[in-house]
Amino acid sequence: MNEVSPQKRAYWQYQYRLGKEYLIPILEQWGIRFRDLLVFDIGCAEGGVLCAMTEAGARAVGLEISPSRLAIAMHLAQTGHRPRIHFVAADFFHSPIIWNHRQPDLIILRDVFEHLPNKPLVVQRLKECMHANTKLFITFPPFYAPFGGHQQMLKSWLRRLPYFHAAPGLLWKMFRWWIRRFDGNPDFLTEMENLRRNRITITLFRKLIRANGLKIRTEQFYISRPSYHIRFGWPIISGNILRRVPLLRECLISGAYFLIERTSE
Repeated sequence: MNEVSPQKRAYWQYQYRLGKEYLIPILEQWGIRFRDLLVFDIGCAEGGVLCAMTEAGARAVGLEISPSRLAIAMHLAQTGHRPRIHFVAADFFHSPIIWNHRQPDLIILRDVFEHLPNKPLVVQRLKECMHANTKLFITFPPFYAPFGGHQQMLKSWLRRLPYFHAAPGLLWKMFRWWIRRFDGNPDFLTEMENLRRNRITITLFRKLIRANGLKIRTEQFYISRPSYHIRFGWPIISGNILRRVPLLRECLISGAYFLIERTSE
């Protein structure tokens, strides 16, 4: 492929730092040991997180629906990473991966779950990929969080406006018209509308997990999440104090982290 742009390299570095400095430590704190672990990352993007995890001793399969992003992942993975990562370009719902001899020990969906349609089916498919001791690590911004519509991806002043993605009816139509007409990234409106159709909250997520015979082993909430610290220099602020206050939890938590396992059947 052609040389990777500085912006893409910077984004890969952000993913790598997030994995090395925050995701690996919190997972180790929760009892995950990466030596010889088989990790399945669904929506691995440019693969920075997986590269950090292979340095911690894991082997990995990275699934990514965008061939261009996967090409960057393969280009930026260093010599020491490549033998330990197998990248696959595919849609999770039509994945060609067959787990014959060894199912993954850790499945990751990092800020992917909120984008997927038919979330009950997603959880069912995830369960099918799990053996008795597989752990499932899912992170997402709840829909009603300040930036739960990923509006930071826009190019205009709206990228800094919290909560507008959840505006009702006529008000949302006005925002939609403005984005189409004046924003520098109008194509992202399609994804914002997808997030509105398939909105996920912490309450709904917990119900989906229980309904599919899985259980949440532990969880961590952030008012200001680790990714904001890397990208914007903001302090990391825990939101665990809000976990039992539904309205505040849904509206103020910017990032929810869950470690999930199978129940004994």
